[in-house]
Amino acid sequence: MLNRTAMVEQRGHTDTPGEAAGMNDAPGSTSADIRDVQAAPGKDGLYLYALVENGREIPRGITGVDGEQVFGIPCRTMSAIVHACPLTPYASEDKEVVTGWVVSHEQVLEHLIGAGINTIPFTFDTIIKPENGLDARRVLTGWLSKEYETFVQKFGKVRGKKEYGVQVSVSRRKIGDAIAATSDQIQQLDEEAKVSGPGKMYLIRQKREKAINAATDAEIAGIITEITGKIQGYCSDLHMGKLKKWQVPERDMILNCSCLVPDENYPKLGAVLEEIEQEGNVSIRFTGPWAAYSFV
Repeated sequence: MLNRTAMVEQRGHTDTPGEAAGMNDAPGSTSADIRDVQAAPGKDGLYLYALVENGREIPRGITGVDGEQVFGIPCRTMSAIVHACPLTPYASEDKEVVTGWVVSHEQVLEHLIGAGINTIPFTFDTIIKPENGLDARRVLTGWLSKEYETFVQKFGKVRGKKEYGVQVSVSRRKIGDAIAATSDQIQQLDEEAKVSGPGKMYLIRQKREKAINAATDAEIAGIITEITGKIQGYCSDLHMGKLKKWQVPERDMILNCSCLVPDENYPKLGAVLEEIEQEGNVSIRFTGPWAAYSFV
């Protein structure tokens, strides 16, 4: 059965046209609240979670890393989702603490995505700092204004879509055994080995192993091509990631891709992956939805 994993698996002020919409009216995000939070001693930075398109309020009750209040800073037709923070990065020798921070970061993004808000995510520990006599808020809005057209294009790319992960594994041993059982070349080498002395037998076995590995690689390449060919029609974009160690012994990951999928295609992609897993000797993990890190 297809292994599906849900979202949690463990990702100065300038008046502008669009400022009155959506995020500026979000609960807990009034001008007074923002000034009060940023005025807190030792919190001169802004921890940036994401950019969102205006016109929607952030869900109520969102807290971020270390339980900090999350609020929106509007700039034209977008808002930055932030919390006030110290200027130093979040760092700890305790892995559980760091994991908790990362999970809290991802949960903020989950709230936004779950509310149907078009979101451009930023990675953990992205901190906006005061610069050239400007406070962090003015630095942030100045940067957003400068890169406005770029972000508008990114919003257009991910609007109505979400990122999903597709990971595929196979057993190289089983593929190799099947090849050895059906390949005329391998069977001929086996016959030669039976009547050969120790030296020649060693060379034949080396040749046999090399032939099986080459045929296995070719078989796996064919599987990858077939799977990507079947799923790419349901995706707006695909990004190939690095292969990782599979959790199940004696299985190897052969495909690790991020898929940008229109919302209406999600059920169709899931159904196709189910069919692929049932038809072939592959295991598939289908994860998400995630913030579209791979595509912005």
